[in-house]
Amino acid sequence: MTATITDRPDAPEVTPTRRRLSPAVIGGLCGALAGAVLFALAHRGMPDDTYITLDYARNLALHGHWGLTPFRDANSATSPLNVWLLAAGIVVTGRPAVSVGLVLVASTAALGVWSAQLAATLGVRRRVLVGLVVGLTLTSPIFASIVGMESFLGAALLLGVARYAAARRPLAAGIVLGLAVLCRPDLAAPGLVLLVGLLVGRTLANWRALIPALGATIVVALPWHLWSWVVLGGFVPDTLVIKTGGSFPNGEVFGNGPAFWAERWPVPMVLIGAVVLTGLVALVRSLAAVVRGRHVPVDRVIVACGLGGLLHYGVYAAMGVSSYIWYYCPSLFLMTTCAALLAADLATRRTTALVPALAVVAGMAVGIQVVGPVPWSQPVIFGNWATAAQYIEAGKQLGAVLPPGQSVAAPGEIGALAYGCECDIVDAFSDHDRVRALAAGREAQGGPLTRAFLRVNYLFSENEPPRPTDHRLRWVEGEGPGWPTNVPGRGPGRLVLDP
Repeated sequence: MTATITDRPDAPEVTPTRRRLSPAVIGGLCGALAGAVLFALAHRGMPDDTYITLDYARNLALHGHWGLTPFRDANSATSPLNVWLLAAGIVVTGRPAVSVGLVLVASTAALGVWSAQLAATLGVRRRVLVGLVVGLTLTSPIFASIVGMESFLGAALLLGVARYAAARRPLAAGIVLGLAVLCRPDLAAPGLVLLVGLLVGRTLANWRALIPALGATIVVALPWHLWSWVVLGGFVPDTLVIKTGGSFPNGEVFGNGPAFWAERWPVPMVLIGAVVLTGLVALVRSLAAVVRGRHVPVDRVIVACGLGGLLHYGVYAAMGVSSYIWYYCPSLFLMTTCAALLAADLATRRTTALVPALAVVAGMAVGIQVVGPVPWSQPVIFGNWATAAQYIEAGKQLGAVLPPGQSVAAPGEIGALAYGCECDIVDAFSDHDRVRALAAGREAQGGPLTRAFLRVNYLFSENEPPRPTDHRLRWVEGEGPGWPTNVPGRGPGRLVLDP
């Protein structure tokens, strides 16, 4: 009998090779899993502004209409990219809330992928960087309180800009920055700092690298803004006018907002402050190394992220906008990235206590957010007059009693009410004519630059007087007739429909 090759005593044993997942894929899977867990906890307690975006996405998916309601033209969606992605999810699943989860998971997966790739480019501990970037971002009481908004998507895109710019890939960095501008126009400021800081550096010798990067950014972002300018009546979203109306009644604005929050939510703010302080220490340390000319690649990324975060914070503080929590997310995320990069760099060189210290911060943040019933009906940082469930139920009943063809003025918060009633509910977010009236008043009182900007921004917008509404919905304190609301910090209230 002829022996086969496997019968030979000297034949080597053949073992099948296992194909290992790449570190970037592992990072993406970890990020996706973390995003899914966060969505499971937060999907019932999303803030009212999340539902503004969902209203836009649902109308786009079902009616092909760009507006908060199908009844009026509006241009108040700050994040067209988030609207497009949510609308695509609605088309596929038929369920708006599920589309929120899909976009969140995709965004947190991107955080994991790009942080792993950035770690490889910089030569720092990959597991540390992925774990801290994903962990500190998703457990942050600010980020966890705004699930469904564009903040996670924007954070991922800023990290993508840093990842490609640090790898000297200007075209890819510019494309991602264009997407970031479509996510939020204000991300252009920190994104440009990342491009200049990482592609050009201390000298202008590498300035040519900016040409393909900026060209790609313009090609990606400009067409939408031109279309919005001519068709929707504004080069930038109307939220710039709506949200820059000054301070809250207690004098709280963006610049001093964290001080007010420290009184309202002391424990969450201590945890957030610990991460920000670590990021600032990382920035000072790396900036000193760069100035001395004795830096390593990670120092340049820390400096670019830190300066980009400070610039974003400074611009918003100078504008005097109100202290809406999602406005802090770009600067908070960039400072979080600085802290994570410092920890990953120190872990590469020697054993450091910073990694477990930041892990403890993330763990404590989880603890204060799951100490009560889960999924939560409202996040730990919450300022709406009612929970989303209360607003949606009131909206459904409002839609049932509102006569067909009649309109109702919103009480000051509109997203979840519009989501529930699917009726002609009106305020500046749902009616472009009301924004034009606000802009006209701002133009009359503003300085030369303000007047010039508003005239150019609304150059193609029709200036029609706002149409009056048939009814008015009011939120009032205390129990009584109307649709009930009750949230900690405000107590019992109700929504009352006036004729």
